[in-house]
Amino acid sequence: MAKKYVEKGLTGLVRSRPVIIITTLHPDGTVNAGTFGAYTNLSSDEIGIAIGKPSHTYKNIKRTGEFAVNVVTRSIAAASEICAEEVPPSESEIRNAGLTTELPRKISVPIIRESVSSIECRFERELEIGYHSFVIGRCVAGHIEESVIDRSGGLDVVKAQAIFNIRYPEPLYSVLSEPFRVEKKRR
Repeated sequence: MAKKYVEKGLTGLVRSRPVIIITTLHPDGTVNAGTFGAYTNLSSDEIGIAIGKPSHTYKNIKRTGEFAVNVVTRSIAAASEICAEEVPPSESEIRNAGLTTELPRKISVPIIRESVSSIECRFERELEIGYHSFVIGRCVAGHIEESVIDRSGGLDVVKAQAIFNIRYPEPLYSVLSEPFRVEKKRR
């Protein structure tokens, strides 16, 4: 198999996890939302997210110490594009996208009703990296539609039709299908 050597755009050679919308609260009570794909699970109860420091999302997290992670599925993919737009901080991306919110259990930031799974998080710490900050949040509560729970209790991304951005920043998405298991073959 021939391989091409490249030195630019290297992170495009690996792809991320399902697209998420992070909800936060503006000081006037407006629910803000931002779409993200650059994040990772750090442990069973910690998540790390690369967030631009000038963004409303970052400023709101730093001010309130809370945020919610909402998984995006095929049915709300267009809404995630609207939540990615630059709008004034007192304008709600949630409202613009036609989404609705519901009350959380342990934080003050609402979750997205149309999301199949959401995690309530509290800011723990950050690592500044140039324009971005790698924000680490402690996951304190979760919500998941029963129809998309896998056998381990987590999200079945295939059943849920969670979307993956496959050509960021272009709005080109995919859903997973035909999962398979691999058996280890030792020599």
